[in-house]
Amino acid sequence: MNLVIGGNGGLGHSITQELLWRGKLVTATYHRSNEALSRLRGPLLTMVSLDIQDERALASLLTGVRTVYFCLNVPYQDWYTIMPKALERVTAKLHSGQTLVFPGNVYGYGRFQYLPADESHPKAALTRKGKLRNQMEELLKKQAAENGFRNVIPRYPDYYGPNVTNRVFGPIFNGALQAKTIAWPVRLDVPHDLIYIRDAAKAAVLLAESGEGGEWHVSGSGAIEGRQFLNIIQDEADSPRKCRTLPGWAVGLAGIFDKEAKEFHELLYEFQYPLVLSENKFMKRFPEYSPTAYKDAVKETLGWFREQQE
Repeated sequence: MNLVIGGNGGLGHSITQELLWRGKLVTATYHRSNEALSRLRGPLLTMVSLDIQDERALASLLTGVRTVYFCLNVPYQDWYTIMPKALERVTAKLHSGQTLVFPGNVYGYGRFQYLPADESHPKAALTRKGKLRNQMEELLKKQAAENGFRNVIPRYPDYYGPNVTNRVFGPIFNGALQAKTIAWPVRLDVPHDLIYIRDAAKAAVLLAESGEGGEWHVSGSGAIEGRQFLNIIQDEADSPRKCRTLPGWAVGLAGIFDKEAKEFHELLYEFQYPLVLSENKFMKRFPEYSPTAYKDAVKETLGWFREQQE
């Protein structure tokens, strides 16, 4: 049995879908909405409304589960009050024979000190969110050592794809379908790893079912400059190649009135400097894994966004 906490979000939904494709039993939780999950209905899927603060409901869901995918996400401004406590509640209830998959990002590294960055890169974050991610990963490792469960962290760059509607990629794909000028943060000419959400899900399930633990970089289809990525999207959408940068000062100004924009502002360094991961460790272990080409992934993503507009 598999439990996906946060199954209605971008990555949680894709992991749920990947598990169902593999014929696995899945319980997927949601909080306010199960709209995305409801499209995956079938005999292998159980959808459960969960308030992560409900200790009794959480304990019941974790009983008898072999693998837990912690895909809970909340707006950036709520990370500090919700995410650490939620992870602590989950890990306190796990034991030997169970596995927790904790999808990670690169915030904990800070600006990369060398490229491509491998799993041994120093965790030298200067931002609040980067420091928080590092604290949460240390909590996870501590709880795993004490309680005897296996933990694995697939670490990703930014992801895009169906059901990924954040403030960067939502406007990009919607804007391309409307033939608008679309924006990329800070610089258009900097190499940046990106991963298709369905590839990220496949990698997470591969790691969970392999028996491996620890940290694994999964980087996608190769580093690409912002302008190149936007042009692929516009060409597939049959819209003009019109793109611009979203300058840091504009995000900072928006942050005066918008809490999420304020939190995003501290991550802009990721788009100002190259962000390239080494996934040699992962590919050596899983040579059968093959990421989706940008053109194919973009085509599928545009199809999803087009359906939402209809």
